[in-house]
This record gives sequence, structure tokens and C-alpha cells, in this order.
Amino acid sequence: MLARVSSLEAYRRWLQDEDMSAAELVERLTDFQPTEAMLAGTAFHAALETASVGDYDKLEANGYTFLLPDAAIALPEIRELRTQKDYGSLSVTGKLDVLCGKRVEDHKTTASFRPDGYFEGYQWRFYLDLFDADVFRWNVFVITPVPGLGKTYNVKPPELLEQCRYPGMHDDCMDLAAQFHGFAAQYMPEYVPALDAS
Repeated sequence: MLARVSSLEAYRRWLQDEDMSAAELVERLTDFQPTEAMLAGTAFHAALETASVGDYDKLEANGYTFLLPDAAIALPEIRELRTQKDYGSLSVTGKLDVLCGKRVEDHKTTASFRPDGYFEGYQWRFYLDLFDADVFRWNVFVITPVPGLGKTYNVKPPELLEQCRYPGMHDDCMDLAAQFHGFAAQYMPEYVPALDAS
């Protein structure tokens, strides 16, 4: 059975959400419909992925325009790299935004910056384990729509957060993967996700 890192994180959040049923989680994992904010975030990722090194006042992708604050973009050579690793009976796949030495970087977009929720998640743990890295960095971009300009967003300079590998991290990933495999085997035995997401 194959699962994306994002599906494991959705499952972990579901475990803590007493109001969401198993059927709702299955629907989210198998028939997910992105919101406008998610579409804008995907477009921003695409704009960063296809940009070349240089100075920009805006980026464009997927019909979206992003207005930047005098941004100088530094782009490492290794970007948008996917890998896969077995965790018992579950094979987990993830696609990072940037790999710089032993540091994984992930670009996030949000309407408001709240740092608390990032550290408790499992995305960073799996990415460090999958890519044999030591440091995970979030580049969190606050993007807000420009009134009256459709799919145009203002982008603030990124907030940077980091988390490091710790002893027992692989075992924690193994445990969550085993729990997810049990859930998937019971509720969605035909589950095979598309690999274009993280």
C-alpha cells in the first residue's frame, strides 16, 4: 500500500479531531477538492519551481500573479524531488520543495502566520527520514488577495521555522505508518494516491 506524507499528516490530525468521522477522512483522502487558498498556494509553488535566479517584483503561474517585496530569489539546484521508503507494510512517498545539503526546505503559504501548529505535525519528521536529512526548514509566505484584482496576491517576506532530527524519530514515523496502514486496510483497501502532491 502506498501513501503520501500529506495523507499520513491528515490521518494524524483526524486522530485528534473528535468531530470528524472516519468516512469524512476517507472522503478527504480520496476525493479532495482544493479551496481557492490551496489553489493559490499550488500556483505560488509552481512559480517558485519554474523561476530562475534573479530579482523579481512579481511571479506568475497557473493564472495567478504574486506581488513580491523586492525579492531576490536564491534557488538551490535540487528542487521538487520525490522519493519513497517502506515503513513496514506501508510505502510512504513525499516530494520536497528544496534539498540543500542535509536540510529539507518546504514552502508554505498562509493568510496569517501562526507558528504553533507546524512543530507537532509529522510532515517534517517523515521528510527528514525519507531524505536522510538533519534539518527541516519551513519558508512560510503570508499571501493575501489584492482587492479587485482577481487572482493577484501580495506576498510578505517568508517567516523561517526549523526543526531537527531527534533520536527515535524513525520509530515514531514507523508507528504512525502502521496505524495509518491499519486504518486504510479497514476503510479504503483500494487506496492508491496520485503522486503529484506531497
